[in-house]
Amino acid sequence: MSKQKLRPDAPCPCESGKPYGRCCYDKGFEYLVDEDGTVFKATPVSDELAEALEEQKQRFIEKFGREPGPDDNLFFDAPPLEHMEHYMVQAMEQAGIDPAVIFAFEQTGLIITEENQHLVSDRDRAEWEAAVLKYRARHCDATEEDEEDGENAWF
Repeated sequence: MSKQKLRPDAPCPCESGKPYGRCCYDKGFEYLVDEDGTVFKATPVSDELAEALEEQKQRFIEKFGREPGPDDNLFFDAPPLEHMEHYMVQAMEQAGIDPAVIFAFEQTGLIITEENQHLVSDRDRAEWEAAVLKYRARHCDATEEDEEDGENAWF
């Protein structure tokens, strides 16, 4: 099914209430719409990632003797997602990452930094910042400034 770019004046799929052109339009990905009106998020991949995906595809073909289908897990030999999340949290703790940031990752699945925050939808960023503030409020170490605007949560 062919896909077209989402019009800038369409409502943003991130549900911010803003038009796409004033919200997620220039965040390093784009939204596409198929003939049925279904919206898809398209994220460009680097040459290195494309190469890694092709290598994994070849490993899949070697193991199963066929091309991967739409319902196949291309990373068939990876640990379950729950284990990967656990390993990531352990690594973040060992690296000394702010526990509020780790909590926000566990709640949202996002890792937001000053360098990548412009690539994250307003809605996702607000959810992540709310999780940071929730952690800090629970642990009585939130500053007044943090509580007011959710800033200073970056690691």
